[in-house]
Amino acid sequence: MYSSLKTILTDAARHHYAVVATSAINMETARGIVSAATEKKAPVIFLLGQNMMRRHAKAELLIPMIKTLAEYSPVPIATCLDHGNQEERIMYAFRNGFNSLMFDGSLLSFEENIARTRHLAELCHQFDMGIEGELGHVGMAANGDEKDESLYTKPEDAARFVKETGVDCLAVAVGTAHGEYPKGFIPHINFERIKEIKAAVGGMPIALHGGSGSGDENILKAVEAGINKVNVVTDVFLACRNKINELLQANPKTEYMDLMIGAEHAAKELVSHWIDLSGSAGKAEHFKPIDKTGLLSEKCAIGTTE
Repeated sequence: MYSSLKTILTDAARHHYAVVATSAINMETARGIVSAATEKKAPVIFLLGQNMMRRHAKAELLIPMIKTLAEYSPVPIATCLDHGNQEERIMYAFRNGFNSLMFDGSLLSFEENIARTRHLAELCHQFDMGIEGELGHVGMAANGDEKDESLYTKPEDAARFVKETGVDCLAVAVGTAHGEYPKGFIPHINFERIKEIKAAVGGMPIALHGGSGSGDENILKAVEAGINKVNVVTDVFLACRNKINELLQANPKTEYMDLMIGAEHAAKELVSHWIDLSGSAGKAEHFKPIDKTGLLSEKCAIGTTE
């Protein structure tokens, strides 16, 4: 079922689990993700980033496909523009059927981040779209940004930010970073900071970006501390790439279709593992499809002359 980010994450916050948010750039990754969520009976959020759409994964093609998969799946599925910070891309998301967006104003001043996020929150809510904001800055693993505690989210700032912007979810910086970490490196996550932020924002949904490569134990503890959305993209793409490499090394003449099927299975297996880590397995049972029969009859009713 095609659901909203706000609906999904409100339930996650209420029942103390996290939802896996990940990306698909083609049919194979999309089907693998939905297959994992369906088998695990877990809600899931699809992320499409600005650069991802610009380079390859066009929303005009992917969003209708994801919506179709959602219609045939009994689990709640949402779509989200990830790290939107360009007006052109944000409007593109509105035009192409996303039902939520994540505005990344983390490089702006605190006051400007509040102002721009509030403006977009008002706009999103007019169209029944969810919105996630970011406070602090989740940088890049390649730059070692996860070690810079000056970038971490401050609880007192988080409290003011969510109050003045009206966001449905807050992305926080607590020790993770985007991209692939150096081999063997596991980031240190500040779990106490997560708890402090969670308390400061009154228990509302909070998100952990840069989940890939962060270590299973870290993710389990982060969810226990209060995280409700875990972004994992790099790990999914690496799993697909590694499976294709494995198949080609075993047989360089492996057919293209078999490579794509292998990638789909790899995405499914990886996302299934992350669903277990997030605690979202079985939580789709909290959601029931909305019966729109009455609403449709009301909207299509022919007027009378009385």
